[in-house]
Amino acid sequence: MMHGRNRILAALLLIAAGAAGRIFLRSILPNTPHIYLTINGIVQPVFMMDMFFVVAAISLFSGILLGGYYTFIVPMAVMGITDIYYGNTYIFLFTWSGFAMIGLMGYLGGRNLSFNAKSVVRVAGMGIGSVLVYDIWTNFGSWLGWYPHTLGGFTACFTLAIPFTLWHLLSTTALVAVLSVPALYVKENVKHISIKPFEHYTAITASAFLAFLGVVSLV
Repeated sequence: MMHGRNRILAALLLIAAGAAGRIFLRSILPNTPHIYLTINGIVQPVFMMDMFFVVAAISLFSGILLGGYYTFIVPMAVMGITDIYYGNTYIFLFTWSGFAMIGLMGYLGGRNLSFNAKSVVRVAGMGIGSVLVYDIWTNFGSWLGWYPHTLGGFTACFTLAIPFTLWHLLSTTALVAVLSVPALYVKENVKHISIKPFEHYTAITASAFLAFLGVVSLV
């Protein structure tokens, strides 16, 4: 983990990169292939372009590089800033807490990483895991908010979300794998500090409380 003021500066850089990427990157990316499939009688494109991968990668690396409070602060700041531009839905507590979960995954899973090929593979695996955790969690929120609270509604919600998950897996894994090399280099070559227990448990508690609010708001 980075030391003192370096952590603050790095957090600000991650927030700026995440906000700028989510707002401006879409306009310069190429269009996704026009491939469609039918799910539950609804025709959908296989690839659903969104900027999830930007915030996911920033959240994951905030946990790996900064830890502690920043696993919560960085994703919340990026989402708060960019939601002013994009807006959000009334399940925003699920999307916000989902990115906080990704930050925690980076923090808890990345404390023993070093600058080598094995760690790059581990970080790429964390990227895949973070997508699955986020999509399962936010799909659950979508089911609570928009679908009948039945097994059929639950199944429909998760199957219709498959194109989003495919895109999230492809885009996030690619970006995380590319960024893992410089991120692991920085992690190994900067001064480190230990995260105090209070900071550690505050980040976990804040993320859990946000998730709890999301469920309570829709039940």
